[in-house]
Amino acid sequence: MTLPPAPPPAPARWKPLAVLAAVFLFGGVAGAAIGRSMTLSDLEATFRRPPTEARAQFRLGAMRRRLDLTSDQVRDLRATLAEAEVERERLLSECRPALDALRDRTDARVKSVLTPEQQARYEELEAERKQRPGPPPHGPGHPGRGRGRGPGERGD
Repeated sequence: MTLPPAPPPAPARWKPLAVLAAVFLFGGVAGAAIGRSMTLSDLEATFRRPPTEARAQFRLGAMRRRLDLTSDQVRDLRATLAEAEVERERLLSECRPALDALRDRTDARVKSVLTPEQQARYEELEAERKQRPGPPPHGPGHPGRGRGRGPGERGD
C-alpha cells in the first residue's frame, strides 16, 4: 500500500506567499515614493515662480481640482486672478511703509523682553530668515526688497 506524498515542510508552503507580500509591499512603497517626489517637484516649481504668480497658481489649481472647470473657465479665471493681483500689489504698496514700521516696532519690543544672549540668538535667527532663498516679495527697487521673506512668510 502506497501512502500519499507528505506535505512539503512548513517554510516551503509560505515562500510563495512571502514573495507575493514582499512584491506587493515594494510596489506600494515605490509608488508612494514616486508620488511624493512628483508632488514635491511640482511644489518646488511653483515656489520658483514670483510670489504673485505662485499665489495665483495655487488658487487656480485648488479651483480646478474642486470645481471641475472647463478650459474657458480656467482662461477667464486666470485673467481675473491676474487683475486681482495687480490691484493687491497696488494696495499693499500703499500700506507697505506702515507694515514695515509695525514690524520694526514689534522687533524692538520683542528684543526688549529678551536677555542679551537671547537677543544675540534672535538676531542670528532673523539674519538666517533674511538669507533664505527666494525672490524678493515686491520686485527690484521696492522699499521692502532685501528683507528676505520667502514664500509663505508674512514677515510681521
